[in-house]
Amino acid sequence: MCSYSIPKNVIVEDKPTGRKGGIEPDLFCIFKGSPFWIELQRNQYSEQKMQAKINLYEEFFFSDEWKTLHWQPKDCAAIFPSVILITPIRYNVTSDHIRIIQVSSIHELMEKYKSAGKQRRDGRLRSSASSSGIKINLT
Repeated sequence: MCSYSIPKNVIVEDKPTGRKGGIEPDLFCIFKGSPFWIELQRNQYSEQKMQAKINLYEEFFFSDEWKTLHWQPKDCAAIFPSVILITPIRYNVTSDHIRIIQVSSIHELMEKYKSAGKQRRDGRLRSSASSSGIKINLT
């Protein structure tokens, strides 16, 4: 990640709910101006277990507790971080409320959004299935 840009506000093993049993991402950071919760999954889990993890993120989203986290911008609306699943396995997980990005590495993430930015500049914007059609600019 640092070879692309130095992340800010890095929190390892973040526990934003402050309690066990809530979301517990491996890392929180603001990378290239966007907030992310990063889940590193090197072991294979069932799709049900991964969807349960996503459901915890949705539960936190609806709690509105995230709007008061210390890293939130002071001069504009609060931003719910995208969730990056770094895993060699593609899970069939979904959310209508939060952005989930599945990649095998940060390099893949950068390549994916570099090409998305190029498509946008070329006037041919296409949606990406892993980001639910929502684009983030990481370039």
